[in-house]
Amino acid sequence: MTVQEAAGGESIQAETQVIEIPPRSKKPTDPQLEQFWQTVRRLPKYVLLATNLMRDPRVPKSVKARIGIGGAYTISPIDLVPGIIPVAGQLDDLLVLLISLRQATRNCPPEVAEEHLSRAGLTLADFDNDLRTTRDTAIWLARKGVRAAGRLATAATRRLRAAIGRDG
Repeated sequence: MTVQEAAGGESIQAETQVIEIPPRSKKPTDPQLEQFWQTVRRLPKYVLLATNLMRDPRVPKSVKARIGIGGAYTISPIDLVPGIIPVAGQLDDLLVLLISLRQATRNCPPEVAEEHLSRAGLTLADFDNDLRTTRDTAIWLARKGVRAAGRLATAATRRLRAAIGRDG
């Protein structure tokens, strides 16, 4: 059945109205989290740096061992902070990876370290900033956790008092 038939043979002129949907307002993000995500976005560069250092015969074996240990810890399911805990579980992995690579670049011949940093698109300042950001994010997260635990304890205490008051 056509629109014309449904209207009893009359033609119906329908107007089309364009409805503009305003862009979703971005929820303001915490500056600490934004810095953390910048560090996370740099991870592929750190992986490239590690790979290149491991393949380079000019890099001492002791440096390669540090990188290997840091990499093994990062991908290992056994961690100081379990990976199932959002963000916190990944912070320790990131911290160990960054520290092992920072130590590796410090213990490489300077020209080799600079060559590999440049190839990966990183600087020593990136390490320092990313290590600081990771540390600060861990502190920020711990404070948030303590505040949340305090609110939870307060709410639980109120409920317990209310339950005791009713039964008493």
